Amino acid sequence: MVVPSRLRTPNPHLGAYYGIVTAAFVSLIIVLAMFEQLGWGEALLAETMMIVPLALFLLIAVGSRTIQAADFFASGRRVPAVYNGFVLAAVAVGGVGFLAYPGTLYFLGFDALAIGLGWSFGMFAAGVLFVPYLRKAGSYTLPSFLGHRFRSRGLRMAASVMQLPPTALLLATEIKIAALIAAFFLPVSFSLGVLLIAALIAAFAILGGMRSLTWTGSAQFLVGAVGLTMVVTTIAVLLANVPAPQLTYGAMFPALQNAEITAGITPVSPGEVDAALPGTTPLPTVKPFLQSFGILAPFDFVTLFLCLALGTAALPSLLARSGVTSSPAEQRRSSAWGLLFVAAFVITAPAMAAFAKLIIFRDIALAPASSLPNWLAELSANQLLRAGDANGDGAIGAAEVFIGRDGVTLALPSAAGLPYVLTVLMATAALAVALAAAAAHLFTLAASLAEDLYRVIDRRQTLPRLAAAWAAIAAAALGAAVFLVIADLDPLKTALTAFAFAAAAFFPTLLLAIWWRRCTKWGALAAMVAGFTVMLTEAVFGGAFGLGLTSLTIPLASLIGAGLALAAGIGVSLYMGAPSKIEDDYREEMRDPGGDTVYDRAQMRAAAAAAAAAAAAEAPGH
Repeated sequence: MVVPSRLRTPNPHLGAYYGIVTAAFVSLIIVLAMFEQLGWGEALLAETMMIVPLALFLLIAVGSRTIQAADFFASGRRVPAVYNGFVLAAVAVGGVGFLAYPGTLYFLGFDALAIGLGWSFGMFAAGVLFVPYLRKAGSYTLPSFLGHRFRSRGLRMAASVMQLPPTALLLATEIKIAALIAAFFLPVSFSLGVLLIAALIAAFAILGGMRSLTWTGSAQFLVGAVGLTMVVTTIAVLLANVPAPQLTYGAMFPALQNAEITAGITPVSPGEVDAALPGTTPLPTVKPFLQSFGILAPFDFVTLFLCLALGTAALPSLLARSGVTSSPAEQRRSSAWGLLFVAAFVITAPAMAAFAKLIIFRDIALAPASSLPNWLAELSANQLLRAGDANGDGAIGAAEVFIGRDGVTLALPSAAGLPYVLTVLMATAALAVALAAAAAHLFTLAASLAEDLYRVIDRRQTLPRLAAAWAAIAAAALGAAVFLVIADLDPLKTALTAFAFAAAAFFPTLLLAIWWRRCTKWGALAAMVAGFTVMLTEAVFGGAFGLGLTSLTIPLASLIGAGLALAAGIGVSLYMGAPSKIEDDYREEMRDPGGDTVYDRAQMRAAAAAAAAAAAAEAPGH
């Protein structure tokens, strides 16, 4: 007899398996470091460092393939908390955060902390406000939860449509980050890299759905964590003789301030810089690292923090993982693990930015233009940094040092004088995290298209359930690849727009649906439509409706949208009358932390009813 997947226990050897994966990756790093000393070329080192983990990820996906719906959409509801926490952290940070956040800290210093604080608080808010109740509901997607909560197919379809922009934008940004890394270190063009990355994450998702994404994502998180930790810890030892970058970079602030002053960096005020957030083109540094509210005013800081906090808490790709653990209590622990890992990265990134800024201005800006360090030529050849004595004064000032925002992380190992293998290691770590996030966004998008649109519209189920999901995954991956080949986007700003859509459309709706008994389906629909419309208006026309309150209009628009959505949801719910008894009973059952999930219980009742009907049809006299 086949045991239902929901009753199976996790493999007790998972820790050993992933310990072997981690040990194998560390061994690969050590072997390649030895081969570099023996004369291996940079191209061969880069190809080996990146292709071996990619092959491992694909092997894990093949090994975790499945054709069971419960495994495909919810990983059998038996993922241990820590492994789900791995994937939650990788999806929340992503390749965009891995590269763009340290780079933004490099340029903005203190002001950029709003981004990391927003991620961390959003993970905490999701774990408290939403995740346990979504786990108890047991729905596979965020739109299906809303549809079941209010017994409304129309609401489910509307939520699926409104989920498309934020998820598709995040999918595009992560594929672009991964493709840029591949094109930089491997012998492929950017366009070919986009197609290869899209095909790879589609293979991860098609082979085993949520199950394969969970186990490949765990391996990808470990590769990212090992790569980041090894590089940053090594630099901390070189600079401070202590292997704790989060605790040592503060001691370097006096030297950093002296280097900034010598290089000509002076305090600035909000509005003096053209763009509040740095773009993708190489830029000079204009703001001291420790100056608070130099480029972002306090109002900008708060709006950016709240936008990312609300957006992270209501991000569909994160909430879709609420149903993969064995119980609501286990899901709470999973959220705590995810928060811990995100917070660890958030407090490590400022150390990376401080290290990079200190090294660059110590070795370049403070040295004569005629005797620049050797690593500058390497970074210049790789187009990660550009410096020159433009004004002919014999020295290089801050205005003459140009570096790309997304290149700071990759330039750090070379600037610190580390072997080339560690530069490629940092790139491999970023690539792994980007793949984990891209695959999660792809699966969330495709699962919603298949489950919440196709299966609702096509009541005859022309395509089998998994076949519809496979088709949606392939179509979404192809669509994202084609879009990236013909379009140009800034990963950081595009990701910010996606979080803003989630904050405006879904945070108020979920808050009302879970925490307010009086909320009705019409109120939930009104909340979603109001928040989504505000963000769509901002995305099309820009300017935060001409209020002129901030230089960051998208975060402000998201907060305006969230406020209007909350008001619309409350007002329409009160106007349309009380919710039905079925809706109220569902909410009470969802809020009860014990027992089977609501969805699984309904499936068992439906199966029992079908079996009883079949038995009655076969009984004598029929």
